[in-house]
Amino acid sequence: MITMTKIFTSVVLGGLLISIANAWAPRLQHQGHPITSTTKTNHDIFDKKACFDPLNMTNEKSVNAKAILVSSVALLGAPMASSAATAFAPAAIPSALAAYGHFVSILGMLGCVMIERMTIKPGMSGDDEDLVAAADIAYGLFGVSLVYTGYLRLTQYEKGWLFYQNEPLFWLKIAFVGVLGAASFFNTTTIIKRAVAKRNGELEPLGDALAKRMIQICNAEIVALGVIPLTATLMARGVGYSDSIPWIGEAAFAALVSAGLSYKYIKEALTFKDGPTAVKSDE
Repeated sequence: MITMTKIFTSVVLGGLLISIANAWAPRLQHQGHPITSTTKTNHDIFDKKACFDPLNMTNEKSVNAKAILVSSVALLGAPMASSAATAFAPAAIPSALAAYGHFVSILGMLGCVMIERMTIKPGMSGDDEDLVAAADIAYGLFGVSLVYTGYLRLTQYEKGWLFYQNEPLFWLKIAFVGVLGAASFFNTTTIIKRAVAKRNGELEPLGDALAKRMIQICNAEIVALGVIPLTATLMARGVGYSDSIPWIGEAAFAALVSAGLSYKYIKEALTFKDGPTAVKSDE
């Protein structure tokens, strides 16, 4: 590969030198005439055979032959460009698929949250309860896909772990992901409780207070899903990169945020006291 590159570079430089020489010793209007002086002296005009034309540039046949030679050799080096462009194709395809899965996952999570946000209301029907439960399950699956594809991009593709561990915005993004996951535990726990109650025939209409709280959680998740891509784009461009901050401390901060909020929201969902509904159930 290196030898072919040197050959191709030499050919290109040779072509440039020929072009420069052609411009330096141009062909006269009449074919075959060498460069001569137009200044008259006491001596005869320079003899045509004594003119300076070391590269024989005044010969049209010679110029055409050199041009054909340069073009032919350049074509021989053309496959090098395609092989260089596809040199990393085996690694590029899995990397592209991981990135695609990552983006689809976050869009899928956003879609599921929007379904929950638009469906949850006081006294919603049994069909609405089932739709919210299905959206929450899909939300969890997209969340698992987001974490898995993110792990692949962190460890095998993109810039690598050594870069991300020293990027504070990476750990800020992880903290936001922790907030997103922790907040979702409230709705997930509530939906599971209501699904069990419905199966046992003990489901009560969704009250105003609980419906309002679940909608607030959905709004918080939507905001988090909007902030996370912003931190990711800044992180990927090295904004705020610093290796002076121990990454262990940043990781511990993100873990504490995630664990603390997870405990808070799960406990809140289990102990939440719903009030009466002002809207009669459609069921």
